[in-house]
Amino acid sequence: MTNKDELVQLARLAEQAERYSIGSHSKYTVSACRSSWRIISGIEQETLLDKYLIPKATTAESKIVYLEMKGDYYRYLTEITVGSEQQTILNDADTACRTANQAFDNALTGLDSIDDDSYRVWYVELFPHSSISSCQIPYNLTTCDFVYSVVVPRTNNISFVYNCIDIQGNNVIGVFTSNGTCESFQLNDEQIVSNYSTQDNFLIAIDGQGTGVYSIADDFVCFYQLYPTFELFVWPNTIGISPRGMHIGSNQDYAVVAGYCQSTPSSAVECGFYIRLNTSLSSPYSISKFNIAGVLYYPWSDPRVIRYMANSQTYTAQSVMSVSICWNTQQVLIGIQSLNTVLLYSLNDTHNPISTRQNGVGYMGFGKSVAWLDDTGEKAVILANTYIYSTYEWISSAVHIYNIESDGFSDSTQPILVYPNSQQVLLQMMAESLIRLSCSPAGNLGILDSLSNGVGILVAPPGYYPNTNIDVYATNSIPCNRGTNRTYAGIELCSPYSSSSMNCSEDSFCPYGAVGEVLYSAFETIEQIQEYPESPENTVFDDILMQNMFAFNVNSVHCLLVSPLVWVVLVMLIGLSVALFLTISEALYPEHHSMQDNVKKVFRKIDLIGEGEMWIGGLISAAIIVLVVSAYSFSNSFLRQYPIEDITHNSSFACDVTLRNAKFSTTTQQRWDPRRSTKESQTMFDLLNAQLFTLNIDLVQTAFTCDDQLYVQRFDGYETTIIPITKCQTKYNDTTLSLTILLPAQVISVRLVLPGLNTVGAIRIGLSGPAAEAEDGRFTLMALNFASTFVSSSLDQVLAESMTFPIELTEIVNQTDPLNSNDVSKFSGIWSSSLTVNSAQLFTNESQYTFLYRTTTNISITIEQNIFYIGNLQQPIARQTEVIFRSLLFTIVVLEVFGLIFLLIKLLFMPVFRTIHERLRQRSPKIHDSEIDDISKIKAENDIITKVIHENDQNFIKRKCHRRWSTTAIARKPCHD
Repeated sequence: MTNKDELVQLARLAEQAERYSIGSHSKYTVSACRSSWRIISGIEQETLLDKYLIPKATTAESKIVYLEMKGDYYRYLTEITVGSEQQTILNDADTACRTANQAFDNALTGLDSIDDDSYRVWYVELFPHSSISSCQIPYNLTTCDFVYSVVVPRTNNISFVYNCIDIQGNNVIGVFTSNGTCESFQLNDEQIVSNYSTQDNFLIAIDGQGTGVYSIADDFVCFYQLYPTFELFVWPNTIGISPRGMHIGSNQDYAVVAGYCQSTPSSAVECGFYIRLNTSLSSPYSISKFNIAGVLYYPWSDPRVIRYMANSQTYTAQSVMSVSICWNTQQVLIGIQSLNTVLLYSLNDTHNPISTRQNGVGYMGFGKSVAWLDDTGEKAVILANTYIYSTYEWISSAVHIYNIESDGFSDSTQPILVYPNSQQVLLQMMAESLIRLSCSPAGNLGILDSLSNGVGILVAPPGYYPNTNIDVYATNSIPCNRGTNRTYAGIELCSPYSSSSMNCSEDSFCPYGAVGEVLYSAFETIEQIQEYPESPENTVFDDILMQNMFAFNVNSVHCLLVSPLVWVVLVMLIGLSVALFLTISEALYPEHHSMQDNVKKVFRKIDLIGEGEMWIGGLISAAIIVLVVSAYSFSNSFLRQYPIEDITHNSSFACDVTLRNAKFSTTTQQRWDPRRSTKESQTMFDLLNAQLFTLNIDLVQTAFTCDDQLYVQRFDGYETTIIPITKCQTKYNDTTLSLTILLPAQVISVRLVLPGLNTVGAIRIGLSGPAAEAEDGRFTLMALNFASTFVSSSLDQVLAESMTFPIELTEIVNQTDPLNSNDVSKFSGIWSSSLTVNSAQLFTNESQYTFLYRTTTNISITIEQNIFYIGNLQQPIARQTEVIFRSLLFTIVVLEVFGLIFLLIKLLFMPVFRTIHERLRQRSPKIHDSEIDDISKIKAENDIITKVIHENDQNFIKRKCHRRWSTTAIARKPCHD
């Protein structure tokens, strides 16, 4: 590009539509720089600018932008630095700004030597766009020095009408026509409105058939006939309005004009007129007046309450208004940007508006341009600019579309589309500042920016939306994103599916914006069991042994089978059965006594209680043996129930299947400096601190994919770096986006940035880490794997645009003492996680009116470590030596206790039993005297034998005769040696 071309390009930037100054251009350039700053804030800005952008800038315009961007970069750095470093940055920033200003001044200086006509053209763009649809018409074909506006017919007639001021200050109107191609445009006619001075407020509007143009200015009204001949009819302005906005629309007979009316010689107010058009017959006249100033009321704290205009004809950029009529509904929109307000009127009642909508206090710009989207009158398009009220400094621009038919029009009404948005960005050649918009009868939208660039947002068919991320002047149609749809043709975005339109099953999760069907079970919380067992109520082995030896639980078959008492009772029942058998056999077969004697002899030999004195003692001793054997078996099994991590099945030797030979204690202690530690457990802490963490994030029911520009930021003080996403994949019918990020540190703060307006229905966040060992398994680091799921209770809610998940990690160190005192302790460790978030703050209600405001979804995650750790100690309740000793002690105690019981029975209960037995026999009539004598003799003999037993040794007892008893008589036989 030559030097002349650079200067021409710069001059074009300086010449703004509505008399914008070169200072305004500088302001917009800075705004663009600030936007660029936001884009590259996450990378090395200075390196990018110095090494690539500035040296390779081939035009003055681009060099100015990059140098000013560098100046902004340094300015932002000064806000976060101090001292000498700040001064160094300030010096570099001044250098960048001076270089940018010098480049700009050099460009302006060269403009004086350039002919105006060399950089002023009529630029024409025909839609739909093609390679031959744009062209330039030499500006000097007309006499214009300054152009006010351009209008085009609603018909397919390729022509346009302009009004301007020539070099002598005359008010000029003219027309260009074409035979169907862009390059065939030519000036057909141009006429001067004679006898009137230069008009600061000079508006034109074309009728619905394209046959004539009406113009209204401060001092005159005119009709410019285009068909069948070019003629100009001029009348004085008798309506009494200084116009700021005018519209005719699809008809030929009526128009609406808005502007200012002089209410007193020293003040003017907002007003509007519904006027009748008469073509060339006579001057247009007012049918009714719109009561604008009389219906706008503001509180005393609102700066608009003291708005003042002395002369209605004084032009200012902020006083421009806009008007649009829909003849199908007989409704009219009047936008008053200086009041940040748009009024909706019915042509049948111009005194009272149907409704009004304002866009905040302290600003102006809402309603700078208004239009009906199409001829149906259902939807209104409003240019919602934002300027500072006191200075008219531009802040932002957006296009709002309201569905007035279904939603009404008030301060609380939400737009169904806001352009630009994160999905429909500004076209590449567009400036951020927008100044005009216009709509076609079919619903296509045209937008003009402050640099005179025009773009068309064209209607997309059902299931598609207009794509603005292109480098041409008109959009194309692309399919709706997953989870969204539109059933009609239009320029709006496709709306997310509502929760009720998905027809999902009860087991499926289908919130607002769902992209498919996914089961709740697919993203459940993953809990890692980290609870340490509590010690049993009884940790004394003696008590545990006694409880299990004498427990008797009839509620469980298992408890009955393992209860020693059950087996003792069973043995005693068997013994009683044997005793009963012997008694009966003696009574029935007294002559066959050898077998009974042998059995009794066996029982006497095992008598541990009476020392072989009575055979019945042997039966009791058998029960005691069962009890003692059960105690030894229980003790041996109980001993092996340690440590608990080696036990893989329930206990089968006791009624309580969870019985373990382990007791536990838990303490909370402050972490120490590992560099100075000599503790036995330090190796375990080293393994914990060396474990690598992997952050796992599952975004459930989202249209985000791995192809989107996702990235993860790490914040380390004032430094921000990018962490790579280790793995990205979609799951469960592409309803879930799963991200895996290997973290460079355990304590870290990261943010996942998801650009765009896609929603997220639910989220699952977790950490994982590998297991490890040291010293041949003495120290064991357990694998980390947990995840927490967050789901809203309402299907109409989605994840908010910004949220933070704080994860606190606590070290848990488990120490297991050895069963044998000669062995060493073993250690295991794991991280315990705590993720405390208020779910009500994570989610927000979403609808077709709110989702389009999304620009990014920011998910911040902070991982911190607790300054305390949890120490768990596992010890055996009883070691081997203790078990052996307690079992022997139990045997002795049982023998002593049963011996004592047997002695008490022998000394206390047996004499009583005998006495009762004798008395019963004495009272019985069936006992004969001879029998009584025999009994007495036998008793006396027994007394003698007892005395002899005590006097002689035990061998004498073995030689004594056997005595046989019967129910009717007692016979005695002599003894034999």
